[in-house]
Amino acid sequence: MGLNEAKGRMFRSVGWTWNPLAGCTHECEYCWAKSLTERWGKTFEPKIREHFFNDRIPDDGSWIFVGSMGDVFCNGMKDEWILKLLRFIKDCEADNKFLLQTKNPNRFPIFINQLEEIKDKIIVGTTLETTWSTPWSKAPPTDSRADYLTWMKLHGFKTFLSLEPIADFNLVTMKLWINRIKPEAIEIGKENYSHHTTPPSDRKLLDLIAWLGEKGYTYVLKENLDYLKEKLNE
Repeated sequence: MGLNEAKGRMFRSVGWTWNPLAGCTHECEYCWAKSLTERWGKTFEPKIREHFFNDRIPDDGSWIFVGSMGDVFCNGMKDEWILKLLRFIKDCEADNKFLLQTKNPNRFPIFINQLEEIKDKIIVGTTLETTWSTPWSKAPPTDSRADYLTWMKLHGFKTFLSLEPIADFNLVTMKLWINRIKPEAIEIGKENYSHHTTPPSDRKLLDLIAWLGEKGYTYVLKENLDYLKEKLNE
């Protein structure tokens, strides 16, 4: 079975992970999925796992993160693979939301007709590690990601943001992007097990988190930021 209960480093908003499409071409230096795959002696090149399409979806109302071991919309994924995934979601009768999380939302407009057909079954998301350049990754720039996810929001899609691994950022710009995207949920976490990014100060993170609370955004702090919860109450 390809479905797995989400745990550990996974988004806390997610109940299950599912990887019928795996691998990625972004080459993010901090990527735990890439490093894990390579430790297994396998390549991280994009691929389709046909047998995963035989999985029974749990029908428990939770979010299913599609592509935790890669990026479903990276440029290396073939159009026909993505179309097969979207057809599967369309035909699925389970009461779940499929999280389509990508650092390449620039590709969403190519499949907009198919995405419109499953609008009530999906949440589209992206990762914004910073508001500045991302020398640790070949993914599209973060301002482009924010623009395309805003475009999806304007077309009536539910959205999600991962601010992980959070690197230093411009607070004004980040607030502007979040207000444009209006995500259903935001998850925030520092880099795990490696040191490719420069994290923001605790003061800046606290300012962002306090602002999210004031604006009524749903947010979750990953385990490596749990220590900030006490500071928020000071």
